[in-house]
Amino acid sequence: MMNNYSWMPLQALSFERLEDGRVVIIRPKLLHDRWKWVVKLLAKPDFRVKLDEKGSFIWGLCDGTHSVQEIAAAVRERFGEDHTDERTGWFVKQLRDGGFVK
Repeated sequence: MMNNYSWMPLQALSFERLEDGRVVIIRPKLLHDRWKWVVKLLAKPDFRVKLDEKGSFIWGLCDGTHSVQEIAAAVRERFGEDHTDERTGWFVKQLRDGGFVK
């Protein structure tokens, strides 16, 4: 669970929005500059992480202006589910731990 609900996550990677509104985050397989030469050898240098509707909604709010608490409230309002704060906090923590947001 996210300990700091006042933190304002900011997208750290590029992404594409599909026709249905879902998001595909593009994450390089090798993040360190030291390995850039290896990336040139890879047929597919990026991971493509496809988010569902809720994940795409959360991703859109990770713009550096919304706190995790505000994002959770928006998710609760849009999707009307219980335990949204904990689930949203966990998801944003996973995004942070994976280098998707900063």
